[in-house]
Amino acid sequence: MFNVLFSLAKDGSSQSPCASPGNSSRDHLINTVYKQHRLRQRILEPYRRIKNALKKMQDEYAQSKEDNLFARYMRMQHMIHEVTILEKQYWQLLDVPGPGASEPATDYVRRVMEILDDVKAMPQRTGIAGLLNSTFNVDRTRDATLFESIKKMSTSELRKECDQMYLDLYKLIKKYLGLRKIVKDLYSEYRASRFLPMVPRYALLKTMIKNVLRAPEFAEVCHESTE
Repeated sequence: MFNVLFSLAKDGSSQSPCASPGNSSRDHLINTVYKQHRLRQRILEPYRRIKNALKKMQDEYAQSKEDNLFARYMRMQHMIHEVTILEKQYWQLLDVPGPGASEPATDYVRRVMEILDDVKAMPQRTGIAGLLNSTFNVDRTRDATLFESIKKMSTSELRKECDQMYLDLYKLIKKYLGLRKIVKDLYSEYRASRFLPMVPRYALLKTMIKNVLRAPEFAEVCHESTE
């Protein structure tokens, strides 16, 4: 992560990714900054959902130390279930691709913007898809307000905002992918333990939770407030 951010800063010192001839027109800057903010809004919601679920697990695990063995076993099952259900309810999260091995950070963020824009543009018809579509319709007013506020910025402000958003989005996406991996791994481990007897499973559940709470990806965000 440090190397990538250092690379971004180094690149920005020589030439801003938003200041190249093909990217510096005012209309292009407005559209780019608008897409950046919209991507941030879309990723923040599932990011906060996972982060809040893990922070709740952290609090409940600390409280469970006062319970007897059986009560704690049941409580640990419940707290893990509350996190792993996010993996089953896939519509609450976003599928975001990881960066390529040598893909520049700004190119990666652009690729994610394009992919999620395409996903959002796909026709939604029935069931959960229809519910998502109605949610997107509600968001249009917010998007229009956002676009109007961006149009009021000066060209120099747009360039500065564009550069900063590339950096902020890269960090946010990396944090989201890290938390998403924690949930995926916990889901797999929890399912694999379902048919074990209580005594060995108790120890496994405890280990699963400790592994989550000690994961570097969670340690990076656990100090953030619950939203």
